[in-house]
Amino acid sequence: MLGASPMAAMEPARRLLIKFVSMERLGRALTDSLSQRWTRPPGCRAMCVSPSPACVGARLCVSMRTNMQPLRAWIEGSDSNHHHYTRTFSLSAQGRLCWSCQAALAMDELFCPTCHSLQPPDETKDYFQVLDCEKTFDVNIQELQKKYRNLQRFLHPDYFSQKSHMEREMSEKQSSLVNKAYNTLLSPLSRGIYLLSLSGITLEEGTDSDVDPHFLLEILEISEQLNDCNISSEIEDIGNFVQEKYDSLTADVRNAFQQGDLHGAKLLLAKMKYFSNIQNQVKKKILP
Repeated sequence: MLGASPMAAMEPARRLLIKFVSMERLGRALTDSLSQRWTRPPGCRAMCVSPSPACVGARLCVSMRTNMQPLRAWIEGSDSNHHHYTRTFSLSAQGRLCWSCQAALAMDELFCPTCHSLQPPDETKDYFQVLDCEKTFDVNIQELQKKYRNLQRFLHPDYFSQKSHMEREMSEKQSSLVNKAYNTLLSPLSRGIYLLSLSGITLEEGTDSDVDPHFLLEILEISEQLNDCNISSEIEDIGNFVQEKYDSLTADVRNAFQQGDLHGAKLLLAKMKYFSNIQNQVKKKILP
C-alpha cells in the first residue's frame, strides 16, 4: 500500500508471530513439566536454569528459549496486548495460567512447573478425577486410600504454614476438596448416590413413595426392637443383622451399576439409607 509505514506493512506478520510465540510458551511449560516428571535427573532445577547434561528435555527448553529470545523481545516491545494474545491461546488449548507467575500450564497441574506455586482446584473435575481413580461403583478401596494419602502429603495446609497467604488459601481449598472426594467415595452409600448425581439422578430426602411398603414395615420393626433393647449382646446382634442386610444391598447396587440399571440402583440405595441410619443408632446405643 502506497504511503504505508514499514511498521504498518509488517503488522500482519507481527500478529502471526505473536500467536507463534504464544504456542511456544505453552509448549515450553508443558515440556518443562514433562522433563520434570520423567526425564529430569537430580541437579536439574526448575525452568532449566542450570540443566543437567543428561536431561534431554532441559536442553530442548534452553534451546527453544535461546532461539526465541530476540523474536519475543521485538514482539513484546511493540505490542502492549501481547499478554492478552498469550492468555487467550493458553486457555483455548485446555490449559491455564499460573496465578503467581502467569506461566502457561496444563489443567491437571497441581503445581506450577515454573515457580512451583500450588494452583487452585480444577472445578471441572468430579471426585473420581480428583483422586485419579476409575469412575465406577466398584472402587478399589486400598488404591483409593493410597492416592488420598499421597495427595495430602503435598496439599495439606501443615506443609504451607510458611508460605504466602495465597498459597495457604490454595492449600486449604485443595485439601478440603480431596477430603470431601475421599469421604464421598469411601462409603458405598455415598459413592452410589454420587454416581447417580453425575447422571442427573438425585436421591431426595424424606421421599418413601418408591420404597416397598413391606420393606418400610421391616425397618420400623427393627427400629422399635432396637429402641426397646438395653442388653449389649442383643444390640450387637441387631447390629450384625443390619450389617448383613447392608452388605447384601451393596452387592445388589454393584450389579445394578454394572448392568446400567440406574433406576434399580436408586431404589436399592434408598433402602441402604434406612439400614445406614439404623447402624448409626446401634453405634449410639453401644457407645453413648
